[in-house]
Amino acid sequence: MARRRLEAAIQAGQTIAKGKSYPEHFSCISVDHDIKLEHEVDGVYSLQYSFDGKFLAVGCGNGTIRLYETATGKKAPDIRKSRYGGYPIMVLRFHPKNPNLIYAGTSEGQILCCDISDFVHEGQVDLSHIESDKDERWKEIIREVKEKPGVKALEKNEINCMDFDYTYTRFATAGKDLSVRIYDANTNQLVHEYTGYDNTKSPTELQQSGCAMRVFALKYHPEYDDIFVTGGWDRHLKIWDARSNDGVKRTIHGPHICGDALDLQGYKILTGSWVGGEDALQIWNYSTDYSTDRSKKPDIVPFPTGGKGPFLNAAQFCDNDVVIAGGSGTNSAMAINSKTHEVIGEVKFDHPVHAIDTTMGGRLFAVGDGGSSQGVSRGVTHLKMCSLR
Repeated sequence: MARRRLEAAIQAGQTIAKGKSYPEHFSCISVDHDIKLEHEVDGVYSLQYSFDGKFLAVGCGNGTIRLYETATGKKAPDIRKSRYGGYPIMVLRFHPKNPNLIYAGTSEGQILCCDISDFVHEGQVDLSHIESDKDERWKEIIREVKEKPGVKALEKNEINCMDFDYTYTRFATAGKDLSVRIYDANTNQLVHEYTGYDNTKSPTELQQSGCAMRVFALKYHPEYDDIFVTGGWDRHLKIWDARSNDGVKRTIHGPHICGDALDLQGYKILTGSWVGGEDALQIWNYSTDYSTDRSKKPDIVPFPTGGKGPFLNAAQFCDNDVVIAGGSGTNSAMAINSKTHEVIGEVKFDHPVHAIDTTMGGRLFAVGDGGSSQGVSRGVTHLKMCSLR
């Protein structure tokens, strides 16, 4: 969540300089750019706006990484070119100390560092001098692998999530192999690893109650640099403290998270679950111990589906008590007022929504669908750049 603090500081400066005033109430959604993607990219798996909101980075199902100019919707030359049979880019994060670097986590256990410095000139977007056939702008900086008992080859992790702490000195990753790894953001060296549940060991041998199933979401607390929260298939939010050896300090039972559907805002935790019930979209209180006081319940934000079920893959907080969430139940993303439950607007797709990102408190947001199922085209894959007004 370092991203939100730095983003707010940069954009506040821009607002003061331009004399803008933001509305205190959102009333509608507009689709500013509807971008059709070729079938070969296999859908959109991850999105991330730059801290100043000028760029949108897009990670695709075949390993492609692209960059779009927010104001015009214009595509820059691919950062990482399309790969036949490539694997998805599961997560993207701009580096808070060097905003010209984008870190990308892949389902092959790689963390890639992408350099976009030649897209920016004197603080402004400048694509006029870029040659489309230039070499790709990425390199592998980390590969997460593990030894598997009885198997000679190392097992690759699937990195599903990554986040920087608010001091910008560390970042953490998690995914398929159940480990949570913390790295030094300056050297990219591993600082600590919290291993997950191991069914080959007895409970007395386990040093911590780590993740039991795949992890799909990880977010640092916006005010405490050692605290972060994870969520995944094991239906538990885990609250971690990196100062301790055992890591997990508290768990919250409930959310079944299958994508980037976890967000923090102050002492509120937003979760989007891949479930068909009315409790798919929930807001929890960070300070409440739900395990000891069963009378305490999270706030439910109704996600209208017309009987199809929400099945959410992505969710984020916005300003003015609004949340944005989307998934495979309705093949759409909706902006909903979490207090009044008013649906402000809906962005529809032909395929399930896999990725959402917001900037400027949700005034700009992007939504991408995951492409066709099993190689059968059921419509055009879209990336939609939108705004809340």
